[in-house]
Amino acid sequence: MFVQLFCKDRNQKEKDELYQVLGAIAHRENVQIEERGDVVEIDVCPQGKIIVHEEDREVILSANTRHAGAGFHAFCVDIFMDIQQELNGEFELVDDLEFDQDGNFHRLHHLYEDELDYLRGNLVKREPVFYKNYLYDETYFLPMEKENAIATPIGYIDTKEFLHMDPHDLMDLFYVWNEWDMDASYYKNAALTLLAKEGYGPYALMNDHTHKMANMICDYIELAYKMDSSIPLPVKEYRFYIQLLQREDQLKDPVNMEQEVYQYRLMEVYHLFENVKVVALGACERSYDPVTQSLCLMSARKEEHEWDYLIQASKQPLICSQLDQLEKKEPIQYRDKSVWIHEYKEDGIFFLEAKIVSMEEELFFHCTLKEEKQIPYLKQCIKESEFAILD
Repeated sequence: MFVQLFCKDRNQKEKDELYQVLGAIAHRENVQIEERGDVVEIDVCPQGKIIVHEEDREVILSANTRHAGAGFHAFCVDIFMDIQQELNGEFELVDDLEFDQDGNFHRLHHLYEDELDYLRGNLVKREPVFYKNYLYDETYFLPMEKENAIATPIGYIDTKEFLHMDPHDLMDLFYVWNEWDMDASYYKNAALTLLAKEGYGPYALMNDHTHKMANMICDYIELAYKMDSSIPLPVKEYRFYIQLLQREDQLKDPVNMEQEVYQYRLMEVYHLFENVKVVALGACERSYDPVTQSLCLMSARKEEHEWDYLIQASKQPLICSQLDQLEKKEPIQYRDKSVWIHEYKEDGIFFLEAKIVSMEEELFFHCTLKEEKQIPYLKQCIKESEFAILD
C-alpha cells in the first residue's frame, strides 16, 4: 500500500519549481512541509506523510499508506496528479492499489478492509507480526503484550471482541482516515491515535516534542467537535490537557465517549533499540550515546531538573563500571533468559548493573538511581526486557 511519483530528468531550476508547487499545495491543504536532512517531509496526518528525495536528476515523492487508511491513499494520488497538471516534464505515477486508474474509492476502501481482516488472522494466531510494529508508520516503542488482548493504534481490545468484529467496524481502530473527506471521525481518530502514541499525561510539558503533541491532541479534538458536536470524544483527557496547557475550553456540552481511552506512554512499553526491546515507562525521555552504542532512557519528569533514574542499555559491556562483580553474581532464570544483577552505592548515588543472556545474545544495563526505592522497579524492567523475535 504505497504511492510514488517519479519526476524525471529535472535540472535545478525545474527542481526548484517543483518544491514551490509542493509548498503551495501544502499551504492549500493546511499541512506542514519541512526539510529534514536530505529529504523533504510533508506531514499530512498522524500515520501519513509524503517523503520527497532526490536521486541525481530525479525527484521522487513516496507515501506509505498502509497505516493511515484509504483516505490518505486517495489524497496522495490526487496530490500527485495535481503536480503533473501544474508542471511540465516526464512523470511516472506508481499506485500499487490502482486507485489512479479508476478513482473508485469504494473499491479502495474494501482493499483496506481486506488487509485488516488478513492482519487480524495473523494477530489472533500470534504469528511473528504480532511481536513487531504493525501499529504505526514509524515508532521507537511498542506496547507490551497483554493476555487476552490485542494492541491497536488507539489502545487494547479484547481478543474475543477483536476476533468477531466486522472488518468495517475495525477500521477506526487501525486507520485514521477512512472516508474521502477529513470529517469529524477523521479528527477523532487522529486525536485517539496521538493520545495512544504521544499522550504523555502529566509529563506533557517535559520538552518541546511532548508540548507540541499535547497541543495537537487538543487541536484534533476541537476540530472533531467543530464538525460534529454530537460525536463522542475523549472529554476527560481533553480537559486535563487544556488545563495543563492553559488553553480555553472550546467544547460546550460535549458527548463523552464510552470506550476506554489509552495512552501507552503512561504504561510500561518496549523501547526499541537494534533487535532489543527495553522495558520502561513509555514517557521516558529517549536519547542515544554513539560512543557506547547505548540507548539512554531518562525517567519522565514534570519539572525541568526532576529525575528518578537513568537507564543505559547496550550490547557493549563497557557501559558496566563493575562488570567483574556483576558476572560473579548467581544468574536468575526468568522465562527464557539468564539475568545477572548487581547493585551498589557510590558517593550517595545508587547504581544497578545487569546482564541478560538469551538466544546466545547479550544485553548490558547500567542504571543510575536517585533513591533506593526505585531498585525493585528497575530490576523488574530489566527482567522483562528481551530480544526481538525475528522471522
